[in-house]
Amino acid sequence: MFIQSCIRFRKEIIMNNGPSIESYKDKVVGYYGGKFLPFHIGHLNCIIEAASMVDVLFVVVSYDDVYDQSLCEGTKFKWVPSSTRERWVTEAVSGLRNIRVLTKYEPRMDDYLNNDEIRKANERLLAAIGGRVDYVFSSEEHYDDYFECYYPSSKHIVIDPKRAYIDISATEIREKGIYDSWEYLPKSIKKDYTKRVCLCGIESVGKSFLTKQLAVLYNTQYVNEYGRDFYEEIGGCFDIVRQSDFLKIAMGHNYLIEEKVKGSDKVLFIDTDNIYTQFFYLQMFGEENQTISSIINSGVDEIDLYIYIEPSLPHELDGFRQVKTLDDKERENQLLKDLYRKYNKDIKIVKSIKDIKEIKGLIDDLFNT
Repeated sequence: MFIQSCIRFRKEIIMNNGPSIESYKDKVVGYYGGKFLPFHIGHLNCIIEAASMVDVLFVVVSYDDVYDQSLCEGTKFKWVPSSTRERWVTEAVSGLRNIRVLTKYEPRMDDYLNNDEIRKANERLLAAIGGRVDYVFSSEEHYDDYFECYYPSSKHIVIDPKRAYIDISATEIREKGIYDSWEYLPKSIKKDYTKRVCLCGIESVGKSFLTKQLAVLYNTQYVNEYGRDFYEEIGGCFDIVRQSDFLKIAMGHNYLIEEKVKGSDKVLFIDTDNIYTQFFYLQMFGEENQTISSIINSGVDEIDLYIYIEPSLPHELDGFRQVKTLDDKERENQLLKDLYRKYNKDIKIVKSIKDIKEIKGLIDDLFNT
């Protein structure tokens, strides 16, 4: 019953949260539409400027999947569905109560004026937003004919048509690629394209140092090994460990990733992952934790690259590590690598954290695909 209710809710609610449509009856209503393929700060500038001229602005993500996919073919931008684009815009304007975001299917046709399908699409949109639009906004003067046909009672206002304020277009971003257009992207889209690099390996191989070093080199954020921070806060580890600790560590680690990715610049470096948490659980209790397995298999951490560091440094005892012989380290190293492979992770093995050129090459290759 709950699932069915959620499905009905999703079908009925077609825009982000806000007051009831009836409350806009005596308000000045605006409309700003686009494909947002992709969303950029030029769009955002138009949205904010348009919203300042009306009481409520409806931002409409228009889509025709076949046509939209054709726009992306042969470019450096991979097509994304309208729901993703709607999410980008919604998150960017979150907290601005007079902006509502929704999607509209509208078929793309050469003969787009006085077309019944397009007319019906716009009639459905008008019905959803209260039946009236006072102002329609765009950044293109040639949309005059379109709005005169389908929104004859609305006034068309063109914002920055020559792109004098922000000189960027979605077409240009598709041609150049996301990473060569990074400065023109709102934060809501940047985090979806931020590469996530995990530094992994057994303890005392230099993962934490390398993670921080790379974050400095790439001028970006990093995520600490959450499990270590967890036990440092408690003040102990091996003799007081609980099975429930590992689920808290797994969830806490994932939460930190999602928080740090928001402020990262193209790449986020992560000290270990949930496979390493699973490895310690296996060492402590002789079996894998099925819930952690489910978390790993879900791919929720969305890691793009695993750089596996072979043990080459002396084993450092720091109060949170046990004494290990060379045989112990070799055995654990093989077990951990086998665990990554069991979970179908493509680990890139490097001999030492000193192989910085090789490590940089692996990272830089992420932006060339």
